[in-house]
Amino acid sequence: MFDGTVINRRIGLIYSIVLFFALVLFGLNSTAKESAVILKGEKRPYSQSSPWNLEIGPDPKYDELSDYLIENLAGPFGSNNKHFTIPIYVVDSQTPRQQIQISHYYSYVTGNGEKLDIKKHVTIAVPIPVEAAPANGTDGNIVLWDPDTGDEWGFWKAVQTSSHTWQAKNGYHYNTNWSAVPPSGFQSRGAGVPYFAGLVRPWEIKEGRISHAIAFGVNYPNKYLIFPATKSDGKTLLPYYLPMGARLQLDPSLSEKDFEIWGLDRAGKIIAKAMQEYGMILVSGSGHPKIYTEYDKTANWKDEIDKNTVRNIPYSAFHVLDRKTHEKPESPTNLTIEKRQTAITIHWQKVEWANRYIVKRKKLGEDSFVLLTDMQVNPEYVDTVMFLDKHYRYCVSAVNHNGISDEVCTERVNLEQLSSK
Repeated sequence: MFDGTVINRRIGLIYSIVLFFALVLFGLNSTAKESAVILKGEKRPYSQSSPWNLEIGPDPKYDELSDYLIENLAGPFGSNNKHFTIPIYVVDSQTPRQQIQISHYYSYVTGNGEKLDIKKHVTIAVPIPVEAAPANGTDGNIVLWDPDTGDEWGFWKAVQTSSHTWQAKNGYHYNTNWSAVPPSGFQSRGAGVPYFAGLVRPWEIKEGRISHAIAFGVNYPNKYLIFPATKSDGKTLLPYYLPMGARLQLDPSLSEKDFEIWGLDRAGKIIAKAMQEYGMILVSGSGHPKIYTEYDKTANWKDEIDKNTVRNIPYSAFHVLDRKTHEKPESPTNLTIEKRQTAITIHWQKVEWANRYIVKRKKLGEDSFVLLTDMQVNPEYVDTVMFLDKHYRYCVSAVNHNGISDEVCTERVNLEQLSSK
């Protein structure tokens, strides 16, 4: 004889278990989707060889007037994300397009970042989220970025005029797969680089590392410009003011203890470390010296960064990198290979304006090169992880904080046939 009550309880238990796992799976799926949306824009923009993404490297050469230039920095060192900065709106192919009327210049870059077409008084359709708004302040900047394609749109003095239309004074279209050094004539901020370049973003602070140079402004920039700037909105040609594109490095010998003495919080220490490794690049005139952090409305900083985050870092702790540094070093020359009992040594001629080298190796039959080092200081490399019965090809590039030279490669070498020394 069956007990209906027991059966009903069992059915109820089974239903509860099924419902529980369904909710768990649905919740995990929803969380995954939300994480995908959050993570979509959490990556470093621009190419690996961009000057913004190259470390300063070992033994940097400082400018002969570095101390003099630093002495002329005046006013509080700020990091305000409430106004006069850049909001980043992540978009994709599903984001509705809206019309934006450009009253002055629209810079349209193509050809892998090398071709510039300046358009005047145009109306374009761009993906703009419904909630989008420019940053507070008279600059009214806004950036729209599609991480899937790299498309970057930036606008100055942007204003929404209706639910589906906007106006801006200047604008541009660029791509974050490129170098962030547009052709001369590119209309954007003071240094003629994209607004996105060098911006400190919340996911970087969350991860505990900023892997790029930081954009900064000063109240009295020079009209003179150096790479990677492509123009200048400077006010003077007096020699003791920083030129657009100048890169400053926080003294690399400073330690965590020094940061604590200054009273830096966690975010301040992360920024200071990036200033040691990558430095900061002058991109704009501003009311006082300041770094650029993403606008709070899109970053939702939750007070992780405020106007006092870097306030206690003294200007005297910075050095100006040599303003004469070449856009990129010359390629290495005179590559030779020397065979020893347990290693192969590759030699080349030291390259002026390079402070490190990239060395790669490719074995016969392999499709791609293997990176051996990207921080070789001396003009030689000892390869101990290879097989003497194989054919190899080695390539070397010279590097500084501005760029990477064209690589130079050896012919394919049969290591067995090399005479030992």
